Amino acid sequence: MKRILYVAVFLLAVATGYSQTITVHSELGQAWGGGTSVDINNDGHLDFYITGNKNNPKEPLLDEAGAPLDLDGNSIPDTTERWQRLYMWNASSSQFDVTPTNLRVIERANLDWADVDGDGLMDLLATEHNFDPNFYHGGVYKNLGTGMFEKLNYPLPVKANAGAWADFNNDGLIDYVCLSVDLDVSGVYINQGDGTFTATNTEIFGEYKFGIPYCEVIDYNNDGFMDIFITSNCDNPEANDNARVIADVFINYDEEPGNFYRAFLGKTATNTSGSIYQKGNGGVDFADLNSDGWLDMVLHGEGGAGTFEPADEGWACISHVYLNQKDGTYADKPQTSFQADLRPLGSSGVGTGIIDWNNDGNYDLFITGWNPPTVNTQAGYLYHGDGAGNFTEVGRVPGGSETIVLFNDWNADGFPDYLVSGHSWDPMFYATEAEQGRTASVMLNSNTSSANAAPSAPSGLAAAVDAGNVTLSWNEATDDKTPAKSLSYEYFLKDDEGNFILAPASFVGGDKDGLRKVNKLGNCFLNKSAKLISLTDGDYTWGVQSIDAQYKGSAFATGTFKVGNIGVKNTKVDFATIYITDQVLTVKLNSERLSDVFICNLLGQTIVKETFSDNFTKKLPAGAYIVKVASDNRIQTSKVIVR
Repeated sequence: MKRILYVAVFLLAVATGYSQTITVHSELGQAWGGGTSVDINNDGHLDFYITGNKNNPKEPLLDEAGAPLDLDGNSIPDTTERWQRLYMWNASSSQFDVTPTNLRVIERANLDWADVDGDGLMDLLATEHNFDPNFYHGGVYKNLGTGMFEKLNYPLPVKANAGAWADFNNDGLIDYVCLSVDLDVSGVYINQGDGTFTATNTEIFGEYKFGIPYCEVIDYNNDGFMDIFITSNCDNPEANDNARVIADVFINYDEEPGNFYRAFLGKTATNTSGSIYQKGNGGVDFADLNSDGWLDMVLHGEGGAGTFEPADEGWACISHVYLNQKDGTYADKPQTSFQADLRPLGSSGVGTGIIDWNNDGNYDLFITGWNPPTVNTQAGYLYHGDGAGNFTEVGRVPGGSETIVLFNDWNADGFPDYLVSGHSWDPMFYATEAEQGRTASVMLNSNTSSANAAPSAPSGLAAAVDAGNVTLSWNEATDDKTPAKSLSYEYFLKDDEGNFILAPASFVGGDKDGLRKVNKLGNCFLNKSAKLISLTDGDYTWGVQSIDAQYKGSAFATGTFKVGNIGVKNTKVDFATIYITDQVLTVKLNSERLSDVFICNLLGQTIVKETFSDNFTKKLPAGAYIVKVASDNRIQTSKVIVR
């Protein structure tokens, strides 16, 4: 029989003069864990899985130095226990029920969801940071819709400790990326369409030892090909220009989708012009923060040696708002209201959160952690965004370190509420010793006086078919509050028998049409098109929805298209050799002819164009470039990295 999670509610007026309904839930307290909000059983209400380490309920024996002993007098490493709970919404009681589950992914869990098999239920890609074979439970889990899961035989690298789903090669099939602390094993796993996956890009991602990583799939350059952002410790800093942490975009190469190269956005000793400070042990939040239709980010976490971030202490956590400059770089947007040093301490990406909290259509921020310079305890802060990239501190909220932030609807009023779980001794919200330590709180959203209407469904659906390559497009949708350019989009693809090839993270059709099953941006991000490559012959149905800053989805608009004979593809023959030596780019033609060379930035914008014959050389600053050589109506393209 399920135990009901009862709620004891009290009101607390915070010092800034606003009031929220806040509930202490010490039974949900943990540390070094993970969490996720997702509709497990398709009832239209987000459930949540929370996991981590609890304080051991048994009073430990101590040796003379105060270290814990087991009952036989032997030393033991700590006084914690592995702990996890799945809470599913019960519509009859309007409560979350503790629900039996066989998920055991615990320590700094990274959890990402996608409907892999098209059955309408969200399946799980799970990794964690405990590599003891007796306790490691990373893997791909098929959702059975009851709280129970079937572990599937998907290949994962040894010690996989972060991962995410996406269609990386644009063939309409879901792929995934996995990261590891071991060398030469991190990579992208491409779906072969027959139930198997092939590891690729291990030479790109496997160069680094990712310690406690977190990754997110994004389209940072709006080209329709999914990129990957990673923030992590780098346990082999010599591979990262001696920076102890790594934070960077790995760009999906549009000439060969599913293949990646590093953007080298971070400042280092040899890349002093980098546009961001590298960070680890924190997290990153992506959204269009200044309403221009491009993905911006808020990057949190520790800097340290080799990052060249100005700070009194190398381990200080300075949060930055980075605005996308539309040329492959970011610009740091100073935020005077941000706390100077708010340390999430190994929160694996879920210690902060971004969502439209105050129901004005703009993204707001929750940042929590240990705050040594201001209050010398754990603290959380809420910041309202203005839609122009500026954030204003509203005031203190419950917070923690080693923490989890989730947005579930705890009172079924249609608005997201706030759950924070972690270490906290903040007397402002946890007044008694019983409430402190590994503890948690729920704060109900009071910004509910006006409804948040769903955005409009996209219009003007079109499908341009070129053999097996298809570009799907639609017009910009609108919303009553979220700026039109800041709306994201989710699309799906079905075969001629009505089966999902690429299933969305939303309901399709019926009275729940468009309702989201997760709190995240759509799989097309801010693009108003989707590109598909090498589809087989057949009739297809597709649909697309828009999503606002509160992750509320529109109804789906749908269309159809037909793919005929794909035909024979031309075989690519290279006519030039392109390589880098000591920061010098060399282009050598296989035969002497007059040719043009274009050196482009990461968005394909030309920064150098010259005409040459035989050989071309040019010294370049550190960074990543796309080099195109045009000769006799032929074009050869290559990506190069200058270190």
